[in-house]
Amino acid sequence: MLGFESTQETQIFMKKDAPLFRFNAERPHLVSEVTRRVFADYLGRSRTSSSHALEYVLNETAFQELERLRLETGPEDEIRPREWWKATARSLSEMSEDEKREILRGLVESYTDDTAGRFEPRVFRFASGVLPVGLSFLFKTQDVRHLPGAQDLAETVKHVRDLEERVEVQGPVDQLRRLAKTGTLVVVPTHSSNMDSILLGWALEQVGLPPVTYGAGKNLFANPLTGYFMHNLGAYKVDRRIKHELYKDVLKSYSQVLLENGYHSLFFPGGTRCRSNVVEDRLKLGLLGTAVTASIRNLQANKYRPIYICPVTLNYNLILEAESLIREHLRREGGARYFLENDEFNQISTVIRFVLNTVRMDASTVIRFGQPHDVFGNRVEDDGESYDARGRRVDPLEFIRSVKTGEVIEDAARDREYTRFAGTRIASEFRRNTVVMSSAVVAFSLFELLANRFPNLDVYQLVRLNFEETIPWHELRSTIAETVGDIRDLGRLGKVQLSGAVASGSIDQIMDQGVRGLTMFHIPAAIEYVPSGVRINKVDLLLFYGNRLRPFGLDARDILARAKV
Repeated sequence: MLGFESTQETQIFMKKDAPLFRFNAERPHLVSEVTRRVFADYLGRSRTSSSHALEYVLNETAFQELERLRLETGPEDEIRPREWWKATARSLSEMSEDEKREILRGLVESYTDDTAGRFEPRVFRFASGVLPVGLSFLFKTQDVRHLPGAQDLAETVKHVRDLEERVEVQGPVDQLRRLAKTGTLVVVPTHSSNMDSILLGWALEQVGLPPVTYGAGKNLFANPLTGYFMHNLGAYKVDRRIKHELYKDVLKSYSQVLLENGYHSLFFPGGTRCRSNVVEDRLKLGLLGTAVTASIRNLQANKYRPIYICPVTLNYNLILEAESLIREHLRREGGARYFLENDEFNQISTVIRFVLNTVRMDASTVIRFGQPHDVFGNRVEDDGESYDARGRRVDPLEFIRSVKTGEVIEDAARDREYTRFAGTRIASEFRRNTVVMSSAVVAFSLFELLANRFPNLDVYQLVRLNFEETIPWHELRSTIAETVGDIRDLGRLGKVQLSGAVASGSIDQIMDQGVRGLTMFHIPAAIEYVPSGVRINKVDLLLFYGNRLRPFGLDARDILARAKV
């Protein structure tokens, strides 16, 4: 259950005082400011370094775009057509500096305008009343009435209110609501599924936190139905096909300008969905770095507004794309012998089946907010003040003042170190706020029992087993009991969080809930009930779900020895 009262106070950000509600009026200024900054930055570098001459910048940009367009198979939806890039590349050597500057400015303005989103309050109010499940259907344009499982949609509608019972939001939400009134939130979640941003957006609204702007793949904007919502809910376009630095600098500057202007934001520091299901610890820090720079720029402009980093873990009993994710992970790690199949999120009938199953599960998802931090990696307590690792109150402003003059200054090397440290704190919060679900406990136990039967096989050979193995009930139960004992010890130390069943349920309850979960969605099922125990059908799925426990140092050999297997 959500566990928070839906009062007028907690819904304050549904009103027009939420920053996103002023976005449309400020959009021209935001686009203009990003264009000005990026253009000025490139112009300044071209004057001080021959390697950053405008003709080199434009030539590299044109080369990267022509290479990308050469590999594109679909219809062009580009800032500039292929022929324009060819003509520009051929004529660069003959252009004057004024002509090069004009082309550069035009490109920066076009990329920025294409990136920037919009926010329509009427669309937001409508979307807020639609389940994330319903929004997920919009990711495809097929008519759901003609798809398998559609006859059960009426039953799904009956579970609209039940979603609040099945999605549990935990953590210091009251504190975050207070911080959002005086500062800017940067929500940084773990990333497991394409449903993450939908579900998290719903959860923010449910607990009275402000709507956020976030980057979304440009492909989602191209779909007529999805695009309507993306275009009007504050999302901005991220075209992952574009590799040149000019575009990346536009994205970073856009994020920074949004933060400077007080827009609450969200981005996934893992960069993409986690293929292995191990909680991310290697984070991409580019956008996180914009929070440090935004803080400095605001101080220099005498309009300081604190920015708070808010780690969030999304914890599922089942993950829609689990099978394709683990297969891609194994292919990357183990070589080309692993062949990828279509991503489940691109199959609308699979999405429907996932929804129909998960709404019937108990506590299928836990969204847990961790300790907020300032942009330098210091934790922020209930009083809104920053504290270092020793519990001493610190003034974040002192981290960016010059020792000699006391002025607030930018220092690229220093700020990168601050960002790296903040990244380590986020990764630590991800681990500490991972919620262990019953499906992970059962999957971990089954995989280790199987590995124990075939000690000479490595993980890649195990997942390729082409015969079915059955694990007796007594072996599974004793292994789960020992695993749960170790997990509860870690929970008492605050190193991990436990779902309700894992925290206080009986071993039989945990086993039953986990086994039912692993039999519900995937086709064929990851495991099956048989009279003598559990039959394993998909070893790779057991690896995927069990991986959620692997960062916590569980000793599988010791567990199996204590279980007397």
